[in-house]
Amino acid sequence: MDSMIADLAERMFSEQVTQQMRGKAACGAWQAALWQTIQEAGLPLAMVPEAAGGFGVAMEEALDIMRISGAHGLPVPLAESMMANWLAGQAGLPVSVAPQTVADGANLALDKTGDGWVVSGGLNAVPWGRNSERIVTTLTYAGKNFVVALPTTELAFQTAENLAGEPRDTTEFKLDLGKDQIAETALPADCLHLMGALMRSLSMAGALETVLEMCVSYANDRVQFGRPIGKFQAIQQYLATMAGEVAAARAAADMGADAFNVAPSPHLVAAAKLRTGEASQTVAALAHQVHGAIGFTEEYALQHFTKRLWSWRDEFGTERDWSRTLGKAALAGSSGSFWNFVTGTSGNGEVA
Repeated sequence: MDSMIADLAERMFSEQVTQQMRGKAACGAWQAALWQTIQEAGLPLAMVPEAAGGFGVAMEEALDIMRISGAHGLPVPLAESMMANWLAGQAGLPVSVAPQTVADGANLALDKTGDGWVVSGGLNAVPWGRNSERIVTTLTYAGKNFVVALPTTELAFQTAENLAGEPRDTTEFKLDLGKDQIAETALPADCLHLMGALMRSLSMAGALETVLEMCVSYANDRVQFGRPIGKFQAIQQYLATMAGEVAAARAAADMGADAFNVAPSPHLVAAAKLRTGEASQTVAALAHQVHGAIGFTEEYALQHFTKRLWSWRDEFGTERDWSRTLGKAALAGSSGSFWNFVTGTSGNGEVA
């Protein structure tokens, strides 16, 4: 996909993101200078309509930034900030170029208190919680759906990290909400979960492409027994298998992004998260087979990408979760046959 905003992101991340930066971030250092550059470019607002203060670009072009950020192992919450702003903008809440994040509000309770609102409960494994200005989530009250923005200045975090060293923090709280922190939305109740799965699918697709590129380059450069290891049949088989998995993952993620219409397409998001998760398991394992011990060293970039793949595949639903979703939809569908469900052009298992 070619677009000015994608070209901007690709050029910026290529110039700014280094292996040393990823290493520092994995040790807990917030990359303020990188975020400042991203903020000045306005990328956190890429998914927000112009009328709400955003870029107003086509949604599939904005979503492509998530894939590009994954391809560069971006050590800041750009994808999460884009998603948070999109949710806020859809509900008419303020948007911001400051770092933000999203979290599943399944363990939160929303209650009415006179003319105001109070939210209480806990959030687990919040991506980049300690580095974010606010956490955006969705909650239901009296059959209506709401977008809620929680200011992190009023939260106390128990800090933790995922395998890649990215913050995944936990907090318990009870907060009164201001008028600019909650608003009713027409989005479906499962929209945050679906959007999060699409976000991770695109990021994994980008990271998978980078891992494949690293493996091809290493196999051509690494000489063993008098010739590049890429000349050996076993390595060629590994690379061929990886290429097939990466292509399938990219296609699935792109289908999920292309089908975005007001909100994510449930079936295509399920397929995207399932397929990119499966590819991540296969490609990461083979990548370390190709590289041998050097792939796990701090000085080499591969482990930063494979650790992200291993972490992201379990967020916003695992392969088992999304397999069940698709299986139930196929059994309950009205498309007439399983073949029609799989090949239906509507994204909902039916012919458009």
